[in-house]
Amino acid sequence: MHKNCNRYQIKGFTLIEVVLVIAILGLLSTVAVPNFKNTLAKYKLEMAAKELAQNIQLAQQKAITRGNICKIVLDLHKKDNYMVLSGGRGKMIKLPPGVYFDWTTYYDVNNTIVFNPTGAPNRGGTVAITNGKDTLYVIVLLSTGRVRIGHTPP
Repeated sequence: MHKNCNRYQIKGFTLIEVVLVIAILGLLSTVAVPNFKNTLAKYKLEMAAKELAQNIQLAQQKAITRGNICKIVLDLHKKDNYMVLSGGRGKMIKLPPGVYFDWTTYYDVNNTIVFNPTGAPNRGGTVAITNGKDTLYVIVLLSTGRVRIGHTPP
């Protein structure tokens, strides 16, 4: 009779074990969710900086290949968009939500980066893009028109 009792034993978890596992998972999730939000904000900032740098390079290439002036006009009033102007055509590009222009050294030239038909910029300068916590700097060199992204201001 003792052998038959073992056959009917139910294996499982006690209520205390289940509650402890749920409590540990809850604690871990409160730590992981804020880190995910920070990671997402940094990703948006990096993508916005890369897209701006690519559009500046594209404007330079269009100026050379088409033989006319191309411009990037930064909207520092709304701080969330810029225009790429080439040959009478324009395209507005919006920054991702939560990402905005902080400042630029192009303020004294109407917030505009201009490339002449040789590909040379009107001047070298920096555009600071931020998400409120982190800032990236899109830097245009005067001598070559080279564009790079930096984590520290030049």
